[in-house]
Amino acid sequence: MFPKLVHSFLSFGFVSLLVVTVYSNQAVKHVIGQTIEPKIEQKILEPSETIRLYEQIANINRVPVITCLDLEKNGQLLAIGGDDCVVRLWDVQAKGFIRELQEHLDWVRGLAFNPDQSRLATVDQDGQIKLWDLQTGSLVRSLKGAVRGTQKILFHPNASQFAVCGFEKNVRIYDAATGNLLKTLETHGTSNKAIAFSPDGSLLAVSGRTGVIRIWQTSDYQQLTDLKGDGRRVHTVAFSPDGSQLASGGDGPFIMIWNPTNGTLQQTLQERPGKTFSLVFCGKTLLASGESDNAIRIWNIAQNQNTLTLLGHTGTISTMIYEAATNRLISGSFDTSLRFWTLPVDSAPAQPVTTAITPSVTPQPVILQTESVQVSESPVSPFAAEPLSLATPETPISF
Repeated sequence: MFPKLVHSFLSFGFVSLLVVTVYSNQAVKHVIGQTIEPKIEQKILEPSETIRLYEQIANINRVPVITCLDLEKNGQLLAIGGDDCVVRLWDVQAKGFIRELQEHLDWVRGLAFNPDQSRLATVDQDGQIKLWDLQTGSLVRSLKGAVRGTQKILFHPNASQFAVCGFEKNVRIYDAATGNLLKTLETHGTSNKAIAFSPDGSLLAVSGRTGVIRIWQTSDYQQLTDLKGDGRRVHTVAFSPDGSQLASGGDGPFIMIWNPTNGTLQQTLQERPGKTFSLVFCGKTLLASGESDNAIRIWNIAQNQNTLTLLGHTGTISTMIYEAATNRLISGSFDTSLRFWTLPVDSAPAQPVTTAITPSVTPQPVILQTESVQVSESPVSPFAAEPLSLATPETPISF
């Protein structure tokens, strides 16, 4: 009996060795002559400009985090809102603050220039909506307590209306000239902070805690469709320049690209290590995502790849703007800084090549790095229970 067991064991070992040898040979043969994706060369690109608020604001005890940005159409004036209740106007050419708007009593969550560049609309977490004259800096109108926990405000492209959403199950449409309430639209759930008009103004998309994106036709504000994702909170939505696509991002592991008119999910972008808090299209096929791991990623939607990664921020990327005329991305962060990025003209990955001996390599994203900084490894929560107080400038922060 014992010799038979030994014989069986030795036979099994021989067969196993033979299988491993054959498999290894086949694996080697598989590598030879295969088509692979090339490793993209690593590049370093410093921003054209960095604005650190602690260097720009005099006589301040606490540096505010940045939660919202908007840029005038002519690219001359940048509006910045944060958790110190102040809205600041930055002259892009003169490179300095020219005015502070200080009527808010709570964290400024959203702001927007109207398309004709005569007004700036701002909202705070206390539900206050304010309209400002850009020439004089004076307060034109204040709507108090209109929306509970206001998060975002956005002008319709024709400048006649603006939309506001927040911590309630409604999005409200106001007349921009009079401030009168025109429409109250029921959303899918409470806590809505993702909102966007399509470039031609024909569609309005809103989402929040439930992860369902509701879309209305603005001609009569009839509900068009609901886009149902993975059920996780959506923090941001963005239309493509031609309005044919809608990108959404949030707590889930994927950025989703939708057809906003028929409600179909066209594609999902690769899994990311952090949450997405801001999205903006940088042309027809490129999408920038601001993440909670302090990175900005540029996605080539046509190739479904993260082709560039912009590093330098040390806090969640809360807001971004793309200026097409200069091919420049402007980002704001909870690290209290703004950074200006001039994007490469061609940021698409190289075409696959064929090699006879090199094993398969996964394409690596290009890294655009502003400076040597410590980047936090763990995702950060979007909002602190109390306003942030920075102990030292440029210190990595968590929420």
